[in-house]
Amino acid sequence: MTDYTELRAGLRKQLEKVERSYPSASYNAQVEEFREREYPQLKGITYLDHAATTLYSSSLIDAVSSDLKKNLFGNPHSLSPSSLETTKRIQDTRVRVLQLFNADPEHFDVVFCGNTTAAIKLVADAFAARSESGRSGFQYRVHEDSHTSLVGVRQLAIDSRALKSFQMDEFVNSREKDGCGLMAYPAQSNMTGQRYPLSWATKLRQNRPGWYSLLDAAGLVTTSPLDLSNVSTAPDFVALSFYKMFGYPDLGGLIVRKASSSIFQNRKYFGGGTVSFVMNPSGHPSNNLPHAVRKLGSPHEYLEDGTVPFHSIIALDHALSDHTRLYSNFDKISRHTQALGILLFESLKARKHANGTSIVHIYTDQHPSCPNFQGATFAFNLRKQDGSFVGFNDVLKLASVRDIHLRTGGLCNPGGVMKWMNLSEQEMRKNFAEGKRCGDEWDLMNGKPTGAIRVSLGAMSSLDDVVKFISFIDEFYVDNTPSLYTTEPFSNSCSHTATKISKISVYPIKSCAAFDVPPSQSWRIMTQGLEYDREFCLIHQGTGKVMDMKMYPKMALIRPFINLETRQLSISYKQITTTLEIPLDESLPTHSHPITKKCNSKVCGDTIVVQAYSEKRISEWFSDALNVPCTLARYPSAPDGGGRYMKNHVRQANGEIPIALRNESPILVVNRKSLDPINEAIYKSGGKLSDISVFRSNIIVDGPQPFDEDKWLQLGFKNSNSTIQLLGPCRRCHMICIDQTTSERSPEPFVSLSKLRTINGKVYFGQHATFICDSDIQAGSIQVGDELDISYIDLDSSDTDSGESCSSGNTAITADTAVDVAEPAVKQEAALASCVLQ
Repeated sequence: MTDYTELRAGLRKQLEKVERSYPSASYNAQVEEFREREYPQLKGITYLDHAATTLYSSSLIDAVSSDLKKNLFGNPHSLSPSSLETTKRIQDTRVRVLQLFNADPEHFDVVFCGNTTAAIKLVADAFAARSESGRSGFQYRVHEDSHTSLVGVRQLAIDSRALKSFQMDEFVNSREKDGCGLMAYPAQSNMTGQRYPLSWATKLRQNRPGWYSLLDAAGLVTTSPLDLSNVSTAPDFVALSFYKMFGYPDLGGLIVRKASSSIFQNRKYFGGGTVSFVMNPSGHPSNNLPHAVRKLGSPHEYLEDGTVPFHSIIALDHALSDHTRLYSNFDKISRHTQALGILLFESLKARKHANGTSIVHIYTDQHPSCPNFQGATFAFNLRKQDGSFVGFNDVLKLASVRDIHLRTGGLCNPGGVMKWMNLSEQEMRKNFAEGKRCGDEWDLMNGKPTGAIRVSLGAMSSLDDVVKFISFIDEFYVDNTPSLYTTEPFSNSCSHTATKISKISVYPIKSCAAFDVPPSQSWRIMTQGLEYDREFCLIHQGTGKVMDMKMYPKMALIRPFINLETRQLSISYKQITTTLEIPLDESLPTHSHPITKKCNSKVCGDTIVVQAYSEKRISEWFSDALNVPCTLARYPSAPDGGGRYMKNHVRQANGEIPIALRNESPILVVNRKSLDPINEAIYKSGGKLSDISVFRSNIIVDGPQPFDEDKWLQLGFKNSNSTIQLLGPCRRCHMICIDQTTSERSPEPFVSLSKLRTINGKVYFGQHATFICDSDIQAGSIQVGDELDISYIDLDSSDTDSGESCSSGNTAITADTAVDVAEPAVKQEAALASCVLQ
């Protein structure tokens, strides 16, 4: 891995070369001077998600706060002095917004709304109202590389098509009179940063009378100017979001070319403030006269239904001033982000594996040296030495641990995903049928990515942001065939064939602290896991979703205690003096059995039915502990509770095994010795050693040597024929970085673990397992100190010469060898089939 200081010095020289080679690109060194003062929230963070929202400055927040504290702003629909002051400020801000885009207020108007999507919907609803008023519906053409919000307009049109760039050229250049239509496209792709011709809007107006243009400018105006000075060539409608430009306020706008505003006359609904006359008679108005008359004049007067978000508009006024003070203008920002964009683009393209293959597969046809065609937003995926892809969600996990903020997934651009991932309509539907959903963790299906990694630069981005991200790629994804942790080679004649259980942990409340079973106590174990393990959960009272420690790390401090004699679950939290007592036995509500009610919830993407505790004392206890509106719930044992079963990559061929509220499998087994090489790596890097508790296992055993568990088939109890059957390695996320005693986050052990235990971009530690009982009741008991016989996978028939390997002690997990799933064996996900010798 390249030394950070050396890498920075090299990229600094390269940046200077970029500025010499491309006169339009100019790095703004002043950003480095004021960044720490104006953006203290960036301390220790590499923020590369400006396409989603850029960042607000401290001085902006101070100015807004001071204004709101000193001045009184009333509702602009009133006529009091404070209301008139509000109206004045809104009017002034409206003009300033138009001036920013060189839009003459005589010919343009800006309508304030929630965001870009709301602006798009305002236009779409106006066109849809044509058919409701007795006219024919409208036609719709949208560029394939469009945000989901533009795609959604297709639902309202009588005829809609997605066009490629050459088809857009053909469409706008063909002279036809074919009725009313709307053509929409992005000024800059929210996915790839590719920019599209503003001239399309001009040619459409010239060649297709009756057609209107809608420009999604949200991506472009984040870092670049937009010139609307020529009213004859400007788009009819321009949608944008101010938080993407200034970070704050959360506000959007629709810039309307007044000559095109007649399309809004078909709107039926009106809200407060948009009418000149209105009455509410008991019956139909006499003589069929309207009971309301809309305002005439500028579009905002009849399109801004109800009270506008006037405090946000006042904040926008300050944002315009503050942004100008810091950056002068968007031309300067454009040159700055172009310089950094070229550096980032070329640095990514230059990353190579030891065998010379490229690491970064960038999705664009353009080079950022030409700002007319490419912005400072880039989408890509990472490849391994053999050319296969790394899952983008696994990149996100590692980036999060390094405090690098980026975007992954489908990026709300379905057409871009289909084009750049080379996914046909049939493949997209097949992926959906197999479980793929927007925002889930399915990043690779049938060898193809389902989305991408996106990094985007902004006005306050600096050289160090680029250096840190390139350093991150070098640290984790450049394969220089390093020497990884190994021990003595293993053979089937290994003398270590036994182990002992050193610890048993039950997690009564999902994502809360463990209850460690006392060594003197036996515990019931079943096919679906340890008794009471993850039987309870916390659900958010707003969303109804099951809460987890990744989002709410303080859940680690909620400590349950199970008393089998009193049949009580006691729950404590160090900052709350009272202890909750919950009966373990499900029963009818009484004084000692709190009232519950059925409600729908979601866990790991699955919809389930839980019994939520509705008593105020219970919900208040947990809400006070976490400072989140939540309550306790129980996953019922009744059949109507819904079923959850092991995930595909660990599912048994001989039937589905229930997992209740567990993430993937009934039981998690960890070998204590496997932590040793990880802590050794942490120690060498100067980090804090990790405790075994961060891996949140159910059963800890003292295996013969580190990572020996990769070769285990099953663990047999010496006093019975029952077994713990191993199902495959456990994929890990950065939740293991949460200290289970303090709830504090740190990069370790995920960083060191990822360097020792990664295959196909996924990080592994521990083994999924299930209990196979020798009795008809499918239940047994387990206790600390129990001796277990280790049965190893038969490796004689395995191909040990091929397949990509992951260092795992004396073994390598490979992607190309397989075990017959019809036999009891380790289960891996599609790209991971079994454990074999190194």
